[in-house]
Amino acid sequence: MPNSQAPANGSAPSRRMFLSGAVAVAATAAGGSLLSACSTPNNASGNGGVAAGSSLKKLLPAYVASNAVQPDIAGVNGSTPGFLKYPANLVTSVSGTPGKGGSYKAMTPAWWSIPNSDNAYFKAVNKALGTNIKIQESDGNTYQDKIGAILASSDIPDWMNLPTWNLTGQIPNAVGSKFADLGPYLSGDKIKKYPNLAAIPTAAWQYATFGGKLKGIPLSGELKTGNPVYYRKDIFDTLGVQPPKSAAEFLSLAKQITDAKNNRWACDDMWVSAQAFFGCVPDRPSYWKLDNGKLVNKVETEEYLAALDWTRKLFKAGVVHPDAVALKTADAKTRFESGKTLIYGDGNGAWHEAVARQAAINPKFNMQAMDFFAADGGDPTLWYAAPAYMFSFLNKKLSKAQIEELLAVANYLAAPFGTKEYELVTYGAEGVHFKKDKNGIPQTTDQGKKDVTSSYGFLSTPPPAYAYVAYPQNVKDYCAWDARMAPFFKKPLFYGMQIQEPTRFATLGASFVDLQNDYTRGRKSLSDVKSAISSWRSTGGEELRTFYKKILDANGGAS
Repeated sequence: MPNSQAPANGSAPSRRMFLSGAVAVAATAAGGSLLSACSTPNNASGNGGVAAGSSLKKLLPAYVASNAVQPDIAGVNGSTPGFLKYPANLVTSVSGTPGKGGSYKAMTPAWWSIPNSDNAYFKAVNKALGTNIKIQESDGNTYQDKIGAILASSDIPDWMNLPTWNLTGQIPNAVGSKFADLGPYLSGDKIKKYPNLAAIPTAAWQYATFGGKLKGIPLSGELKTGNPVYYRKDIFDTLGVQPPKSAAEFLSLAKQITDAKNNRWACDDMWVSAQAFFGCVPDRPSYWKLDNGKLVNKVETEEYLAALDWTRKLFKAGVVHPDAVALKTADAKTRFESGKTLIYGDGNGAWHEAVARQAAINPKFNMQAMDFFAADGGDPTLWYAAPAYMFSFLNKKLSKAQIEELLAVANYLAAPFGTKEYELVTYGAEGVHFKKDKNGIPQTTDQGKKDVTSSYGFLSTPPPAYAYVAYPQNVKDYCAWDARMAPFFKKPLFYGMQIQEPTRFATLGASFVDLQNDYTRGRKSLSDVKSAISSWRSTGGEELRTFYKKILDANGGAS
């Protein structure tokens, strides 16, 4: 679920849970039908629709950090701040009622059973907003197909969520033609009218620019890219082993702790983690690096080939769980929590979720995140993730007064942990959807489990914070790990740029997903990989390189 701040307890729905579950699969596959009817592409000029220089500076909202609530653990070098306790006295970050009595339709994805849209939770939040937001939730697994059809029609909702992985084909062009320009309302100091929105990082707003205009409200994410590498410290301690500090140590350890006869394997599929160990650049649109002044795509790099080769060695050594070999990814969490695998990579939210699930089942359960390492044992090379993972957009047919009303609502929804607004949006009404335990932590009632979803968080959300206060040791562990890793992260090329590739490149790299799986599992050879790279170059890769080179040059080259 989209809010990057965490609910306090283990029973409330996690507003980040979706990142480590079904949506991660959707983000990888990102298939479905593409929008078939749109206006002239915004990237027709060849610059990918990217604003640069003084025009970009004028476009971006001013940044004003929130001081509404101070975390117990401050962020360091961009690491995520943490909260160890639920505030006894919540603060108010929005005075009065933001809405003006309007009624609007909003469309969001959902990765859960869709509740009655007229339930007590929606009524309570809409009453506080002073606006009737009629949220139409749609199955997140088929959201790509739904938004394509919606954007190709004339029936556009007033407020609409679009995940980054659904911005394929002609959909980015539809953003330019169907949704309102928010620049006149938010650029520069104008955003100070909405303090919670002003606390969203500048890079996230830059990422919300399409065709040289500020189009979206960004849902900002944590800086990290890739997934933490989790390990079962409790079992490691029993076996008398320590986390590895190089790729060679990892392979050696994996062989040592694998015991197939006793249904224990070292790890799940480690391909994503391997890319971090070997310093691979991230995925689109930052999937380029400069090598002696030349743009080199991720699949052309030595790091990519080395990560593939190392992952192949893991499979060949028999240390990967058979279900992972068979690409059965849905049960990776279960394999790890049951001790059938001792190492796996997953989203940031997976740590707390596992701790919450295992608290009553296995008191000895101790899940920790390994420190990243370079393959040779040196310091890792890590990359910032995209500064936002979703956007919400307002229909361009709305009047000025309606846009201002919805921006005021968005400001309310972006209230941080520790505020009255955040509590209502996250948990619903006290006494109905949650009750506070002896420690003052909200505990979701049966009615809350039935009514409350994270739907509003798909429209607007505060910057990240780690606030699973029911498990303060987990907060301490996470924030300590995050702070240790933060110094090794840097910005990739094209960081924060919302680049709209010409649609002829839409499927250019699609074959590499299957190829990676086949090569690491021994079904394809290195010559097959090199052949695919050569084919990529000749069927559009070189043209794509030129396209990105122009954007790089227009933005002052490498920083």
